[in-house]
Amino acid sequence: MRRLIIIAVVMLLAFTSLVFAEDISITSTVDKTEVELGDTIDLTVIIKKPMENQPMSQTFGNGGFSFSFNSSSFNSMGGIDFNIENIPNFEIVGRNQSSKTQMFNGVGNTIKQIVLTLAPLKDGNLVIPAFSMKDKDGKEHTSNPITINVKKVADEPDEEEEEKASTPVSGSNSENITNQNTIKDPESKKENDIFNFLLIVGIVLIVILIGFILFINYLGNKANKSNNDINKVDDAIIVKEEPRKEEKPVAKEEVEEVVFSSIAASLKVQYKEISNEFYRKYFELFKKACCYRNKSLSQDMTYDELLNKCSELAGTQNITQATSRLAFDIETVMYANSMPKRQLINIETDIKEVLNSL
Repeated sequence: MRRLIIIAVVMLLAFTSLVFAEDISITSTVDKTEVELGDTIDLTVIIKKPMENQPMSQTFGNGGFSFSFNSSSFNSMGGIDFNIENIPNFEIVGRNQSSKTQMFNGVGNTIKQIVLTLAPLKDGNLVIPAFSMKDKDGKEHTSNPITINVKKVADEPDEEEEEKASTPVSGSNSENITNQNTIKDPESKKENDIFNFLLIVGIVLIVILIGFILFINYLGNKANKSNNDINKVDDAIIVKEEPRKEEKPVAKEEVEEVVFSSIAASLKVQYKEISNEFYRKYFELFKKACCYRNKSLSQDMTYDELLNKCSELAGTQNITQATSRLAFDIETVMYANSMPKRQLINIETDIKEVLNSL
């Protein structure tokens, strides 16, 4: 009898050692293998590991035996850290994990469960790869890969297609029409895309053309207004020149000086604040007065050519210096689009000297 008890104990110890030698296992499952693009699936990964530090003691008494276990590490995965950060072609939109302890025939196993909510990123047959890990002895344990069939979301039928579908078509004609529609749909969609693109481009070009026309009209109106103002100045000069036909004509130089001064005074009244535009018209008036005084001068000349010619006609140092100062003032206004640094009274003094020298 004692020998039978010893044999039973030895067999129980051998069975227990086999249970303790159970390897780490990893399994992965999903709640569904076919989904539409936009839906989600739940992936469950379960890691099962025999518990370590389970010493067993045996006692004999009353002709029987009993076993006791140290369960201090039953709530630990033994340092296992299995984090799944990303899965190709899927987005992890949810995560949940839990651990538990399982006892069977006095042997403990720690089970870690990870549940991931996955959203497919494209359609087709997408594979969730196998997960693997190594135990402390370097042995690798792997789960099974899973294939997910992701389908495109079915487009809602158009009203015309619904009417065609509701109209009964008999026999082979129905099949032919269906096949033709299936063939023409991609081409029709491509033609619609091209038409929409050309329509958008046409609208953009029309808007740009309208804006360009409006801008040209604005510049034209502004130029016409400027020419009208200059013509008014010309008319005023002509009107002022009529006194030369009187019985007591005034000298040409005095007439021109008086006319320029009066027109310049009316220009100052027109512009309450002296601006760049005022100086532009002021210098245009000066150019006209110079051309009127000396027929060798022309409106087609640039300001530099005009002032150089005035300096040559006068032949004096004072006029040369005056034309040089005026050239700098005119360049600042006409080309740099800025206000002259000199005061208007100094500019008027040089202009009167140049006019009197012609």
